[in-house]
Amino acid sequence: MQALPNPDKEGPMNDDEKRARLRDLDANISRLRAELPPPNGDAADFVDAGQNLAAREELAGQIEALENERQQLRDELGTS
Repeated sequence: MQALPNPDKEGPMNDDEKRARLRDLDANISRLRAELPPPNGDAADFVDAGQNLAAREELAGQIEALENERQQLRDELGTS
């Protein structure tokens, strides 16, 4: 597995930078989960339901990408 690059400078992140990135990722994941709209229970408005589903899927994709990065950093640091 290749070490994650540091977006702020050249080369891979050191352990302190990885821990800081983990804190950022945790905060961003929590924020995105809080922004997830609840499923639209009103089946009468298909346009709103479609928009709701699209928004949920987009946020879920972002959360998944952040969780994957978080897991890779945890693996690199030897934490769980």
